[in-house]
Amino acid sequence: MIQHIDVHAVLQQSVPGYFADLVTRPTGRAVRREIERAIAGAEPTVARMDFSGVGCIDYSCADEIIAKLLREVKVLLLRGLTDGHREAIEPVLLSHGLAVLVELPDGTLDALGPRETAEGLIEELVARRLAVRTPGGALALTAA
Repeated sequence: MIQHIDVHAVLQQSVPGYFADLVTRPTGRAVRREIERAIAGAEPTVARMDFSGVGCIDYSCADEIIAKLLREVKVLLLRGLTDGHREAIEPVLLSHGLAVLVELPDGTLDALGPRETAEGLIEELVARRLAVRTPGGALALTAA
């Protein structure tokens, strides 16, 4: 099962006022708690988090949201990432030895985090038939 999460919408629900940026640990904690409530009971294997509409994310929010959510789900699939998002998320993943998959605009998947951990995520998706290797060697989702 893939659980879909619109991070920008969750941010709007979690924090009073209009914010497009994920900055400060308390903001990250509020967003993570809202996401945890949304996925409670669903037991998702894969959570697809869409960062479209999120201006920036800092290290503390990435740590609070991404690293801690990886305790709840086996695979986080991120989409709508900018280079700035990746620059904040990757050091968090490396420091915790965690990995996520990134859905690129063309629909293929890329790994972010330590290679060994990322390869495990890829194998998990392939084994569950949620992703396949394309003839060109890329990885693509089979389920929406």
